[in-house]
Amino acid sequence: MRIGIISVFSDHHRQGLLYRGLAQPLIGPVIASLLPEHEEIEVINDTWEDPDWSRDYDLLFLSCMHPDFDRARQISHYWRTRGAKTVLGGAMATSYPNLCMPFFDAIVIGDPESTVPRIYADFAARRLQTRYVSTPYDPAAIRPPRLKTMAHKAVVPISWKVTRGCPFTCDFCALTAIGTRFHKRPARQVADEIDAARRSLRGVIPAHMRNFVMFYDNNIGGDPAYLKELCIEFRRIGIKWGACITFNIVRRPELVKALSDGGCRALYVGVESFNPATIAAMNKRQNVVAEIGEVVDNCRRHGISFNTGLLVSPSHDDIAYVRALPRHLRESGLHVPEFITFETAFPGTPYFSRLAAGAEPGFLPNVMLRDLNGYMLTVQPRHASPADYVAAYRDTLTEVFSPANKLRKLVDDLPRFLGNGFAIPALVDVKNMLSLSFRPYANRTYLPETELEPPETVPLADHDFESPEQARLVREPWRISDADGKVAPMWRGAMPLFRKNGKQVVAPPPARPGILATRSSPAPLASALDIGVAA
Repeated sequence: MRIGIISVFSDHHRQGLLYRGLAQPLIGPVIASLLPEHEEIEVINDTWEDPDWSRDYDLLFLSCMHPDFDRARQISHYWRTRGAKTVLGGAMATSYPNLCMPFFDAIVIGDPESTVPRIYADFAARRLQTRYVSTPYDPAAIRPPRLKTMAHKAVVPISWKVTRGCPFTCDFCALTAIGTRFHKRPARQVADEIDAARRSLRGVIPAHMRNFVMFYDNNIGGDPAYLKELCIEFRRIGIKWGACITFNIVRRPELVKALSDGGCRALYVGVESFNPATIAAMNKRQNVVAEIGEVVDNCRRHGISFNTGLLVSPSHDDIAYVRALPRHLRESGLHVPEFITFETAFPGTPYFSRLAAGAEPGFLPNVMLRDLNGYMLTVQPRHASPADYVAAYRDTLTEVFSPANKLRKLVDDLPRFLGNGFAIPALVDVKNMLSLSFRPYANRTYLPETELEPPETVPLADHDFESPEQARLVREPWRISDADGKVAPMWRGAMPLFRKNGKQVVAPPPARPGILATRSSPAPLASALDIGVAA
């Protein structure tokens, strides 16, 4: 059996660029670990390389973010017409299973550990179901990711995920749309698995690459007591590592010391904004704007590279604030963040629901799902025209990501790290400054309707479709708002999977079958499907 696993990606810069940075999807090796070792499995990271369209698959797993869904739908159709059965998992499939089901043979709602083995068994027995819902989280069901499927290509070959979810409910976060939870596993078991993975990669990757681990948890510090246990175990096995964590952890000096002693050398912390009013509106109560500079300095003293991203909120930040960001970054010691993006309302989040329910349109006209990548202004600015807001944003990007400002950050950071004997955070800083390229592209508008089309393509031909209507439903981008900025009705039906206590809720019933026909599915094609497809 030939099995493919594709992490779908569309370049948010609209330049068709591949992304070779540190943060890469781990879902491919995770799914591979849940499948029998004897099967022929190919993991494709679409951020690094396009799929090989000449390949044949029997079973194809796909995962994507919201703005990549158009491409995922087209990839699915391409291989379905060539005999494969396709499966979609991820945030879109979990929040909007009924919208996704017509375009895939099966949909996964929730985690893969209890669903992927069932999918494989059902497919092998020729009884594949259309919908699979994960069972409640079971730490014993977690398997170490099959790193060898990607180790020869990865920037950081040893990547891991220890926990699931985040205890916070940030207004804009796709995790909040799915539901609040924080699930964890025994710290010693995690450390032993990582140590075993390091040994298994001897002769596959260089020795120095086996000593650094990148954790892709949404928030590895969701439980401070558990984080301390992890740090003790990571120190025992002698690894250096990086992770994502929330501000409430790094503002506690004793936890920063525990992180440093445990081998942590790089953190991503979602600072998001220097505007206290915006932080409050985001429900990001864990952040304290007044303490940012002190926290950054303390992390550097302990040999931890402090990395962050910023969001400018069209709903709350005015142009004066946007133009003041270079000063805020300089005064805090951050200088250059990983990115500066627009606060984006992902379908199903509280932010999206509030904008959709407002008396006045909250979105700009003709916003497409593919525009919700953070690098497009999609929300109506309250304090300026869209053109003026984008102009301020472009000017800020130009200043913040200039070569002179990158050099200023290195001059500020490197003596602190190297003077205290911390080489790894210095190397992280240098790599980031060499690879970051978020200065504005001259051919971009950052606005719906006038922005560049996504350059990524799927080689679908007319003969891949049974009718012009089917071709339209697969090929055309999905719409978020209409010409007046009003949200399409399809997006009002998101369902969370978890309650506030982390307990899983009952998944919604499946939609009526048969709204899209393909050669691999005999269901009749509906004459019209109100899903906000662009006309």
